[in-house]
Amino acid sequence: MRRLVRGLAAFGIAMAAGTGLAVEAGADGDAAPEGTLEGLYTYSGGGTTATWKIYPLCVPTVGDGRVPLELAIGCRLQVESNGPPGQAGSYRLANGQWTYHTPLLAGTRCPDGSTAGSEEMYQFDTSLRGTYTHSHNAVCGWQPGLEKTPFTLTFVAPLPNPVIHYPLTCQDNPIHLCS
Repeated sequence: MRRLVRGLAAFGIAMAAGTGLAVEAGADGDAAPEGTLEGLYTYSGGGTTATWKIYPLCVPTVGDGRVPLELAIGCRLQVESNGPPGQAGSYRLANGQWTYHTPLLAGTRCPDGSTAGSEEMYQFDTSLRGTYTHSHNAVCGWQPGLEKTPFTLTFVAPLPNPVIHYPLTCQDNPIHLCS
């Protein structure tokens, strides 16, 4: 059993290292992994301003309930926005960039007032600078297009409700439940 637990712990550490995430040194046990944002932010770019609520969603490593689970893997950022609809979603970390990509059925407004499909992508890193990309195929009599707009995020405040990440509290009666 100990060999299995050590093997699972080593697997979790290897997965965390592979995703580029690590728990901050000297963390108080309630911190999200390095590079993971959390809180209220102001989005500013291309003449648009919005408020983003960012919640990290992370999967803890597997344990057997005898020790606190504090090493997270597979984090995503859930963004709620009061701005344009395409900003809200589940952002994934890839190559140091938090990225969200979404198709929009009516994302391009044509000169005659009709709409056509397009795609949006938001990317940003821990410097809180990013790029909004809007692209469309040959629609509305136009050639395919790609428009990139820089944006910034500015930290405003922590989330309104306290968020406790780690350690998880686990019970083994009769199944393994963690909260």
